[in-house]
Amino acid sequence: MKLVFTNVLILFLSSVNLYGQTWTLEQCIDSAYANNQRIAIAENTQELSALKHKEAKSNLLPKLSINGEYKYFIELPYQLMPLSVFGGPEGQFKEAQFGVPHNINANVLLQVPIYSSGLIGNINKLETSQKIVELEVKKTYDQIYFEVSNIYRNAQLLKSQMVFIDSTISNTERVKQNIELLAEQKLANQNDVKKLELKVSTLQSYKANLDVKLQQIYNALQLLTGSASAIEVEDNILMIDLMQYEDNGNKDIEIIQLQQEIINIDLKSLKQSKFISEVGFVATYGTQGFGYDQSPNQFLNFYPIGYAGIRFTYPLFNGTVTNKKIDQKNLELENLKLKEELTKDAQQVEIENAVLRLENAFNNVTLSEQQVDLAQSIYEQEEKKHKQGLISVNDLMIAQNELIQNQQNYLQSIAEFLAADLELKKLTNNISNN
Repeated sequence: MKLVFTNVLILFLSSVNLYGQTWTLEQCIDSAYANNQRIAIAENTQELSALKHKEAKSNLLPKLSINGEYKYFIELPYQLMPLSVFGGPEGQFKEAQFGVPHNINANVLLQVPIYSSGLIGNINKLETSQKIVELEVKKTYDQIYFEVSNIYRNAQLLKSQMVFIDSTISNTERVKQNIELLAEQKLANQNDVKKLELKVSTLQSYKANLDVKLQQIYNALQLLTGSASAIEVEDNILMIDLMQYEDNGNKDIEIIQLQQEIINIDLKSLKQSKFISEVGFVATYGTQGFGYDQSPNQFLNFYPIGYAGIRFTYPLFNGTVTNKKIDQKNLELENLKLKEELTKDAQQVEIENAVLRLENAFNNVTLSEQQVDLAQSIYEQEEKKHKQGLISVNDLMIAQNELIQNQQNYLQSIAEFLAADLELKKLTNNISNN
């Protein structure tokens, strides 16, 4: 998206750098992207999701294992032999112990999955989950951009207010000095000097409060950016033209749609598992050893063993568990569809309201600028009248208060416009695209 900077208003402020190195907004955002812990957590989660997907896919590969076992029978297992085998009566049995005490088994086992509804479904789910995590990472970047931009603009607003206050204090001091000279000549009231002293003291106290707030904002900005050193924002506020942003969708809605896709994958796997769940190839080759350790017939003999075949699982009845799971997934899917509609409706209303706020804020900036010019003109006229002795100090202070208030309103209107512009950019998904 291309920004059009027309009718640009820049307030050049002459203030002393008391906090640290001056950073641009772009530098603060880049530093936050590189150092913020929330972004690190989001990116680690993305990497973890990718590893889980790779792990699931690796289950499709053949599995080869070596197995071994040794058994020593303290008591050999018993079997019942029918006596009829040896010519005895029918229905009578005699216990007998078979085998040898030493048994050794060693084999190589190969297992190859051919089809598994659960495994394939899990791979598809994890692939979709990766897309959700990617969107969450983008949301984290957008949120960091949004927070850093707002804090940065608030710091600039306070710096601008402090510069206006400094200018007002300087003007008031100048007027006070003139009144003091007139008072020494008995041409002015000493009480007027005290009023101006009180005015200067009030303005200095107000400036000190602004300075504390500014330091708190700098601390928050330093935390967000992960900077080890103090940060100072630029001394200008950039007023941009009124923008119209194209709606590029909503990441929350995209996530809900992907969650629906996961539910559909589950439904497909559950329905397929009702007919056939798993088919696999299995093969083994090894040896069996039998040993006897009693004299004089000790021996240990080994015999080869091997087989290959197909193994499958066909569910006949599982107590309607699968059907109940399908019903649950259908309800979950219905809720996600309803949530998607609610989110879309809320998104549309929020965008419409943001557009109204932005247009209103832009109009307020123009109006406030005119009011500042008018208040400045009135104050200059009142100051001339005061020098000529036509008005009192009270009248001059009233004009000065009006000028201060309009200056504050002007700065506040710029800050509100920039905040509204940033909010609309976020709602229309234009932060990542910028």
